[in-house]
Amino acid sequence: MSQPVHTLGLIDTKRAAIVVSCLTGFLMLINLRHGIAHPNKGSYWIFDTRWFLPVRAAMMLNLILYMYLLWIGIALYRAAQGKERLIVIGWFVPIFLGPIQYLFSISPDVIGYMDFFAILTAFFAAASILVKLYVAPQFDNQNSQ
Repeated sequence: MSQPVHTLGLIDTKRAAIVVSCLTGFLMLINLRHGIAHPNKGSYWIFDTRWFLPVRAAMMLNLILYMYLLWIGIALYRAAQGKERLIVIGWFVPIFLGPIQYLFSISPDVIGYMDFFAILTAFFAAASILVKLYVAPQFDNQNSQ
């Protein structure tokens, strides 16, 4: 009988950890600059197609896109393990907070802080994974000698 293979999740190499850390840091800096300092008071749709499509068609296109993004987020969350799930949540929370802001008429300042907190948590999780992938093998090599 063969042993079951343990999957490492989405981030299993040093290169993937570096890319995720850099992208999350970039998102955090963008969110800090635009989300907290100048909250978004524009359109909350991903595609603002109201100028060339009828309003109902634009809304339907955006709702289909949000449903697809939700499906991708759920699939990534299920594939992720441990701290990777915090990264997936941190990346997808800002996407869905825009429409939630207008559905429940929440202040743009509150949404800006929630976006930043989600991205900051994802950044700390990505940095933790990166440190774990770089420090753990070195620590194991020192113990085996």
